[in-house]
Amino acid sequence: MQNKPETHQQPRTNFKIWQQNLRKSSHTWEHLLKNLNPNDYNLACIQEPFLNPVKLANTSNLRRYWDVIYPTKHHTSQDRSQVIMLINKKISKNKWHTIPIQSSNIMALELTGDFGKVRIYNIYNPCDHDGTMH
Repeated sequence: MQNKPETHQQPRTNFKIWQQNLRKSSHTWEHLLKNLNPNDYNLACIQEPFLNPVKLANTSNLRRYWDVIYPTKHHTSQDRSQVIMLINKKISKNKWHTIPIQSSNIMALELTGDFGKVRIYNIYNPCDHDGTMH
């Protein structure tokens, strides 16, 4: 009888981020929805998202797998939000929180785990000025 070495499934140690500027396009948004696989990606950082007339991302088919995060000022500012994040629902809400930033062009979240803490920023900087950075 041959002895087989024990194999242990290692926990996933990588964190995959999808980053894309949608240029406010509904077609590009639909492409993202079809291709953003929750088994492959943990987070999506989107710049210039397609937003409906009430300034929300059309996410009815995303809600099963993703939490949609808007910038801090999204619901209180007249400025159009230029960034959103989608975080995989497999990541416990006890392991992340948003970092308040008073901008429609910048948002961030902090993740905690065995690795410690890490902050991820999603920044939209228009090509015609550098006002986001000031």
